[in-house]
Amino acid sequence: MNKEPIGLILLRYLCYLGILCFLGMLYWSSLLIEEDLRGIHEELAQLKGDQTSVYRDSDKDSEDKSPPPVLNNNASDNEPKNSLSQAPLTSRTAPQRKQIDPALPNLLTEDPFYANTLPKLLGKGFKPAGQLKQDTLGKPDNLHPFTNWSTVRAWQTLCSDNLAELHFGKYEVYAPSMAIKIEERPSEKSDGSEFWIHLRDDLFWAPLKQEFFPNELVLAPQFLKKQPLTAHDFKFYFDAMMNPYVQMPGAVALRTYYSDIDHIRVIDDHTFVVKWKTHAAIDKEGKAAKKIKYMARSLTFSMPPLPFFVYGYFADGKKIIEDDSETDVYRNNIAWAQNFTDHWARNIIVSCGPWLFDGMTEREIRFKRNPDYFQATAALAQSMTVQFRESSQSIWQDFKSNRIDNYNLQPDQLAELNDFLDSNRYREQEKKDLAIKRLDYLARSYAYLGWNETKPFFKSKKVRQALTMAIDRERIIQQNLNNLGVEISCPFYRYSTSYDPDLKPWPFDMQGARQMLEEDGWYDRNGNGIISKKIEGKLVPFRFSLIYYVKNMVSKNICEYISTTLKELGIECTLNGVDLADLSAAFDDKSFDAICLGWALGTPPEDLRQLWHSSGAKEKGSSNAIGFANADVDKIIEALDYEYDDAERQKLYYRFDKIFHDEAPYTLIYSPKIAFLYRQYLQNVFIPVDRQDLVPGANVAEPDSRIFWLKQ
Repeated sequence: MNKEPIGLILLRYLCYLGILCFLGMLYWSSLLIEEDLRGIHEELAQLKGDQTSVYRDSDKDSEDKSPPPVLNNNASDNEPKNSLSQAPLTSRTAPQRKQIDPALPNLLTEDPFYANTLPKLLGKGFKPAGQLKQDTLGKPDNLHPFTNWSTVRAWQTLCSDNLAELHFGKYEVYAPSMAIKIEERPSEKSDGSEFWIHLRDDLFWAPLKQEFFPNELVLAPQFLKKQPLTAHDFKFYFDAMMNPYVQMPGAVALRTYYSDIDHIRVIDDHTFVVKWKTHAAIDKEGKAAKKIKYMARSLTFSMPPLPFFVYGYFADGKKIIEDDSETDVYRNNIAWAQNFTDHWARNIIVSCGPWLFDGMTEREIRFKRNPDYFQATAALAQSMTVQFRESSQSIWQDFKSNRIDNYNLQPDQLAELNDFLDSNRYREQEKKDLAIKRLDYLARSYAYLGWNETKPFFKSKKVRQALTMAIDRERIIQQNLNNLGVEISCPFYRYSTSYDPDLKPWPFDMQGARQMLEEDGWYDRNGNGIISKKIEGKLVPFRFSLIYYVKNMVSKNICEYISTTLKELGIECTLNGVDLADLSAAFDDKSFDAICLGWALGTPPEDLRQLWHSSGAKEKGSSNAIGFANADVDKIIEALDYEYDDAERQKLYYRFDKIFHDEAPYTLIYSPKIAFLYRQYLQNVFIPVDRQDLVPGANVAEPDSRIFWLKQ
């Protein structure tokens, strides 16, 4: 065998080594090129956005008069993007888009308060500054987009927005927000009309932060970058809400409102169409006509987005549904729904609004102002911190120590307030411009006892009437609330046009209550002090459990009084104080006997369906937790759906009020008066209806914290 010279072997080895090095360099250079291309792509995208902004700014001086005046809040070349000197809602020309029909009116109108009044109140040169400081009772167990708890929903509203916003201080009048224009067009393929939504093109979801998640949950890079908000996010919200396998309480409740949408159709990233179902209804002339629901317009305007770039994906960046090409896949898919309910991002708030979620710990939740938000006056401080407290007393102590800016005084703290205002400690605070001011108003809410009508004790309306008559609501208001409350007779805001002022609350009448119970078959049969009744052949003693939130001292005191007073009737009421999680679970499962809770009321037009339509009586997670079902009420709700005449709507509401009063499904305890305390450095604290000089035509009777700012 011939042997190769050692030089040839070395030469061949060096050649192989050179080839390997060359291939390695090629691979490395390809990675660098790919990275450069990615960077160039991002820079081009940014330049494109800048170019679009410049193009829009140049359009404002053009003489094209075809588009109607709508929102366009782009800064001029010599002003910062979020300049407060610029009116936040202006009448500049809309971007030139082929989807916008200039011949159709905009259903949204400019809000003069934000355009003119608020900038004047803030003064020239105003800059958002300082930290808003608040407390809240308890720490939420999650921040899911479809939670049922009002505090979390309020935080979500800070960090997101709707297509349109109510005019400041007014009901049922809408201004542009995420939509610059909404048109109503005849439907080409079916009867009725449809809403064409035209979104702003400068909306973005803020990047998520790895620090908000456990160490073992590593996010894919796509979540750590700013993402555009598009029309697909609004359709995704609708599909998620309507997915029957999403059993989050908030989604279940919202379905009762949005189930009448026929479809949502995405035209492009900034345009989508909402088509509501039409139904046969009788018009004023008594003729049959096809109508969409009266609430359709306000519900469309109030629709928020849901970030697909987060809730459509696993944390590693893979889609939860790999093939989602089917139009309504997220509306029907059970696997996605299960992942969404327990999603990896359920403990953060994905932000695109005036405030950005800035983390939550065991002690607090934080927000910071979004400097890129299009409406400069939507957030008037630099940051906000909300601390979690175990009791209202600890919140009260924080307010007295100036650790929070404002406080809703609890009724049992009136004497403490007076003592504090007379103290040397407070006089020292006054010297430092930390004086306390007070604003009283009637809250848009009420406290109630809900009687579960699936339980044998509460099926009869006579029993529910008797229980209501046995509870001295006036005494509760005087002794437990220090008169910070009013009696009400129906479940609407006391000053709403839906509230029948001629309907008087049930009187306190212990003897009348005892007589009504006896008429219904409840009396003491064996002398043990407990009334009973034969139900389905069995003698049932009147014993039930009353569940309430254990950390709310006002509720606790009221429930203790109720338990004591019902003993006089021979009724054994066992108190069950629980935390928020257990209270929520009992409410959703309808597993309680009776419950002490409160409802925060929405803005007009009031919709009865969520609480009072029989369709929710047996549905798990519905707001009709007591199982109320009444055929006449169903008819009223269905008539209100298609009644557009204000006078006729009021008649229908009054009919409902009378039926509610007679059926007594709730014992309405009181509507609270709020004693709103705040430090003098907190500005713009006023009730719109009382300031017609600032808000002509205002009908909102409570202060709006969105315009609060801190005097430095």
